[in-house]
Amino acid sequence: MFEFIRRASPLWGNANFNRLWAAQILSAFGSRITRTALPIIAVSVLSVSPWEAALLAALTYAPYVLAGALGGGFIERGKKTRIMVAMDLFRFAIVIATPVAWYFNLLSFPLLCVLAALAGAASALFQNADVAILPRLVAKDHLVDANSRLQATESLAELTGPGVAGVMIDLLTAPVAMIADALTFIWSAFWLWKIPKGAGEAVEEVVADPASRQPTMQRMRDDAVVGFLAIWRCRPIRAIITATFFFYVSAGFFFATFTLFMLRVLQMTPTLMGVIISVGGVSALLGSLAAQPLARRMGQGPAIVAGFVMASAGTMMLIPAAMLPQWSILFMVLQQLLGDAGMMIFTILAVSLQQRLLPEDQQARANGFNQVVNGFGMTISILTAGWVAESIGVSNTVIIGACISAVGIIPLLTRHLLSIKQKPPLSEGLAAAD
Repeated sequence: MFEFIRRASPLWGNANFNRLWAAQILSAFGSRITRTALPIIAVSVLSVSPWEAALLAALTYAPYVLAGALGGGFIERGKKTRIMVAMDLFRFAIVIATPVAWYFNLLSFPLLCVLAALAGAASALFQNADVAILPRLVAKDHLVDANSRLQATESLAELTGPGVAGVMIDLLTAPVAMIADALTFIWSAFWLWKIPKGAGEAVEEVVADPASRQPTMQRMRDDAVVGFLAIWRCRPIRAIITATFFFYVSAGFFFATFTLFMLRVLQMTPTLMGVIISVGGVSALLGSLAAQPLARRMGQGPAIVAGFVMASAGTMMLIPAAMLPQWSILFMVLQQLLGDAGMMIFTILAVSLQQRLLPEDQQARANGFNQVVNGFGMTISILTAGWVAESIGVSNTVIIGACISAVGIIPLLTRHLLSIKQKPPLSEGLAAAD
């Protein structure tokens, strides 16, 4: 039986990948608890305004800009698994600080903002290392399969996490529920530590010679240039990051007002909000399972575009949800079904294409540039959404954000991406992309 499983996919016999996968299982679930609990603490416990809710959301994503700009080269040259372990332990300390502060009546909005920003910075560095290390653990031809499994796990967490989080928050309060998330970081650190250090070490091209080390600022500038050029010279990846930027701008409007929209405008309970988000988990799971078959049928490039179009269609469901409150549950469910499935397909195939086309010694710096662009777009749109919501209301702000997502389809309609019908040969990846 086990021999049959190993033959079905070589990844089952890849011990290091399975350790990475095991680290993700509980951590992904726990992260949904904190993601649901933090804004509920802000809205229900601290009674924040729309602008303050937007500021909290922005501080969660703003560190991605700083971590992307400063951390890409650091991760490229560092031991990636050890960096991931350190970030897990740091996030444990940050997340557990929230319920501790609440218990001693020390929790305030400024403190919550600081904790959210620190957790966001650690998550940004962790995610960069996570994406950069995968090509070191699995063969190039297995990247789509590996990313599909990792994203399927995220989908299962999205399916169960928010619903359970909503019930836990109703029964135990939001700060107490966050303790479960803190413990999952210990689980993740344990499995990542078991991956041999050599698997996460930098490739020879980016290991600095101590005798020829550059000044820190010059090295940071050079890292930023390497990341930018890696993406700019690869036209399919350039199209993808442009589309992703518009999606993140759209998502910023939604994330800034999501909890206010669901709890105050649509009058939903935390449990119902969690259940609706969990519907997206079902959809995302189906999307993760459909990504590889869809790429084989349509071609990887067209499948990436199809996934993004589906995700944008899901975002557009927010418009009737805001305009027809009596039907809001139906349209929010449709938003989760279409949006999460489409974005899962897009993410799996787009990340796999980047990992395949870009040189291994430029992956982390390219990821860093992605984080800067998307984090900047998300942060600015969140802060803008908070101001807009104060001026014209939460519902109108959600409608504006939904319309922006459709703009991201335009840069994807390029022959350089649509012509990728199959995975390019390893030796021709960049040549085909230029």
